[in-house]
Amino acid sequence: MFVISAKRVLDGTGNVFENGILVVDDGLVQAIGEPSQVSIASGAERIEYAEATVMPGFVDPHVHLALNTTKTQSIIEQHSAPVALMAIRAVLAIQADIRAGVTTMRCLGEPHYLDIVVRDAIESGELPGPRLKAAAHAIRPSHGTAFATALPADGPDEVRRLVRQAISKGADVIKLFVTNIARGDTPEAYRAGDLTRVASFTKPEIEAAVEEAHRSGIPVAAHAIGGPALRWALEAGVDSVEHANLMDEADIDLFLKSGAWLSDPNLQLFFDSETGFRSPRKAAVASPDWLPKVDEAKHVTERVHRLALEAGVKYALATDSNRGQLWREAKYMVEVLGASEAAAIRAITLTNAELLRMEAEIGSLERGKRADIAVVEGNPLADINSLRNVSHVFKDGKLYEGI
Repeated sequence: MFVISAKRVLDGTGNVFENGILVVDDGLVQAIGEPSQVSIASGAERIEYAEATVMPGFVDPHVHLALNTTKTQSIIEQHSAPVALMAIRAVLAIQADIRAGVTTMRCLGEPHYLDIVVRDAIESGELPGPRLKAAAHAIRPSHGTAFATALPADGPDEVRRLVRQAISKGADVIKLFVTNIARGDTPEAYRAGDLTRVASFTKPEIEAAVEEAHRSGIPVAAHAIGGPALRWALEAGVDSVEHANLMDEADIDLFLKSGAWLSDPNLQLFFDSETGFRSPRKAAVASPDWLPKVDEAKHVTERVHRLALEAGVKYALATDSNRGQLWREAKYMVEVLGASEAAAIRAITLTNAELLRMEAEIGSLERGKRADIAVVEGNPLADINSLRNVSHVFKDGKLYEGI
């Protein structure tokens, strides 16, 4: 048993305990509250963070282990690298993620079933890192985007077969690419087909995937930027739509009716001057038609996602391939979309745990839940940028020593 005391403790459900106390035993939260509310056993180890905020470990529901947007290589080049190199990059990635406060995450597409291997290595204790949910393989049509990331399937029967194959490999989630096509296998062809409303799968193909996955109790995440395929996915019952940067106002009602999550809006890619699409490094290599598409998606995201939040659409923040950058997503949820700091904090903790169907275990610091803890220097309720200053991370009550 040990006891953490801190300047403030956030339990993740909205409660804030000034000079709070958190009691951990056997990897679980035993008690939380103000000093007068918590009894402490004599002889318990004491850990004090006098000027810091203690809060739930972060949850990231959309990552790619072998991708990193800070590299000069394209997504295609990174996912076409030798398997050994991708494995090395995956290990470095999960280390960066847990240093940034992430204790649970979901990978939505890796070649060679790399996410399954990494997940199982973490669960067995061979590899330290955030606990991981895996997709086994993503699925696209033969002319779909992300050819180096996903396996191709054409027609409802082929789609159904690949869903079954992913489940047989141990998939926790099915990932579909339902929008965007690529006329070629180059980075230029990838960008030409990206950020569009063009459907890739047909509605019957999407319906077959969702029916097959749900029959086995497996959720479905659909990469959908906008347009008819986004609506088909919602109507078919997908559990989350990833990105939706070109969604229409009319899609808001479909989100609300279906109960699906709007996940991984990639806010930093559109709004961050240091790491985004219009950062000097990325803009310098952009093709002439790329930046106008970025600007349109940025405008739509700012306007329509704000409306979606106001309407009550379930909103989940994620980093995709932006290693250790979940704090930036929270920053722009506040600064661009007008959310409160408390809502943004919830969007990287308990809300994301709900998306992963793990809210009974993680996402908040409540009695009986896993003691996944991020220690943040500063007060993120007053300055959301404080989330970047993670000094200590506990997973299942064990301090991660790699920071």
